[in-house]
Amino acid sequence: MVAVFSVLLQHATHAGPFVHPELGRPLFSFPLEMGASGLVVMSAYFACASLAKGEPVRFLRNRLSRLLPAYAVAATFTFGVLKWVAPEGWSQLGFRDLVMNIFMLQNWVPDVRLVDYSYWTLPVQITGFIAGAFLCSRLRGPWLRVLLWTLVFGPLVMRIWTTEPGLVRTLYDGLGVHRAQLFAIGIGIWLWSKGRLGNGHLGALLVCALGAQAIHSSDLESTLGLGVLLLGYCAAASGPDWNVQPIRAIATPIKWLAGISYGVYLVHQEVGYVVMLYLARLGLGPVVQLVAFFATAVVLGWLLTRFVERPIHTWLTAESRGPELVRLVLAARLLAPRFTGGASAQSQLGSFGTSPLNRAPSWRPVSQPSTSAASPLMVTELSVPAVFNSQLR
Repeated sequence: MVAVFSVLLQHATHAGPFVHPELGRPLFSFPLEMGASGLVVMSAYFACASLAKGEPVRFLRNRLSRLLPAYAVAATFTFGVLKWVAPEGWSQLGFRDLVMNIFMLQNWVPDVRLVDYSYWTLPVQITGFIAGAFLCSRLRGPWLRVLLWTLVFGPLVMRIWTTEPGLVRTLYDGLGVHRAQLFAIGIGIWLWSKGRLGNGHLGALLVCALGAQAIHSSDLESTLGLGVLLLGYCAAASGPDWNVQPIRAIATPIKWLAGISYGVYLVHQEVGYVVMLYLARLGLGPVVQLVAFFATAVVLGWLLTRFVERPIHTWLTAESRGPELVRLVLAARLLAPRFTGGASAQSQLGSFGTSPLNRAPSWRPVSQPSTSAASPLMVTELSVPAVFNSQLR
């Protein structure tokens, strides 16, 4: 839960008050944008654990059946809150934006505003899942190591051709190539935990991948924070179960929160900002706002998990329906570049419907949560090493 908690804390105490000064001065500011990157790393790790079973189609079916329906419902709900509950001027979202977001074309089609800035990572994750399912049966032995280093250094080379609009920049932005080193870290830690990667090799990979992360993000402090988080991941992945106090005492609530972590991610940011604003207008201080932000995320996340994510996953994973879902998503991803009409896609700024981001560094402090918890075993179970080891080793 450390990664998820840091995402919520960064949004509530830093990004939200910075973008919406009307929320008032926060109790404190947590500016490190490391939680989202940590979730992507865990996503890659858990994907490896699932794909090692040798059933890539089943892997895709399970991931997509959890990911897509809950996302569509959450995006629609968030759109409604921003459109009809949030104060006037907070959003210029239109129904076209909602449709493009639901079909996950926001990173491909120019001039599409994001319903929630967090959602930009979902198309990136789906691309990673599809690529992993495709490559798992084709890469063996030394070719896996070649893949790791390609994921680290390939995007750095590709950056050279992204200064001007064109096909390379469209692919670079649309596929989220600048996050590839995070997938390399997750794959590397999994290989290392299985004795298939040496200590020195993993150490070199982590150093180089973090260096690439610092270059892509231009945020050294957050990169260093991610490095500390990765040390915890390695300890959890390699060591015995930590069946000690106080971890044993909090294992049950942590498992429950891990089970709803994807729902929490989907609904926490923009809806939480609206809740904080109305509390500020009532004269309630930053402590109450922060507690309400977290409480809203947990309650809405539980509702989304209980009444949308789990029942629809159960229905879609019936053998007669799973293959159709996989084919539908694959077709959508293959056709995505055609929606650009040959234009270069742009990264989008608007967590509340602002204009597209230009090539200059963003003024906006943001963290991008991951969809990595979209598997039957929530990735946030990494927060309790006992759960992590017992489920995956």
